[in-house]
Amino acid sequence: MRSRLHFVGIIVFLLILSSNAALAQTPQQQTRGDFQWTVIPYAWLTGLSGTVGARGYQTTVDCSFADLSKYLNIGAMAHIEMLYQGRVGLFTDINYSLLGDQASGKRISLDGKTSLFLTDVAAFYRVGTVPLGQNQTSSMTFDVLAGARIWSLALKLDGDRPRGGRDIYEQRTWADPIVGARTEFRLTDAWLVSLRGGIGGFSVSSALTWDATALLGYTFWEHGTLLAGYRAVGVNYNTGSGKSAFKFDATLNGPIIGLAFTF
Repeated sequence: MRSRLHFVGIIVFLLILSSNAALAQTPQQQTRGDFQWTVIPYAWLTGLSGTVGARGYQTTVDCSFADLSKYLNIGAMAHIEMLYQGRVGLFTDINYSLLGDQASGKRISLDGKTSLFLTDVAAFYRVGTVPLGQNQTSSMTFDVLAGARIWSLALKLDGDRPRGGRDIYEQRTWADPIVGARTEFRLTDAWLVSLRGGIGGFSVSSALTWDATALLGYTFWEHGTLLAGYRAVGVNYNTGSGKSAFKFDATLNGPIIGLAFTF
């Protein structure tokens, strides 16, 4: 029950996804020559499914976001974005979670002290804004982006001692290049829809990483936009062999909700 209350508290603190900071601005708010900043506290109800392993041990994880209250011990998320002259910008999106025991496999189980630190850092270029509709009261904005996704995963595997197993702790940090795009459809002065997608890895570190996000936003204040939607991030990272082997082939996905403050 305490974990449920803790998680509800996180959600209440509003959240959103990474690359949606620019969404909180209307074209009228974008004053040429000025810097625009967006700060977004958010919560991502992160489900986790896939395979994790180290030193010859591996296990399958299958935890949907609906089970989050059972295995999320700590979660902290934030997004910060800067836009210059309505054309170029930078953003960083930080996600940290400490997960509980929810996975088991043959001769092995996943300990409750598994932590994941996921950060996107990217630059973007606003290709342009196109008026839409017969009266041109709506608009579409399109950005292209490129940057890096940084992963830091620490996990503890509990071996089956009656069968000669032993506890294993492993921590790995790696970075993947990413490219992508995002588009915002501003339907009215208040309502908007945002889509973002990207791909990366290219065997630089991970064989592949990808992400996709869809958000619905409501601007209730000149400096405030409430957003809610769904986000998924996948990765296939596999390195080493034998005692040096490490594997994280997984998908993180679930609803997100956030509040974007712009100034």
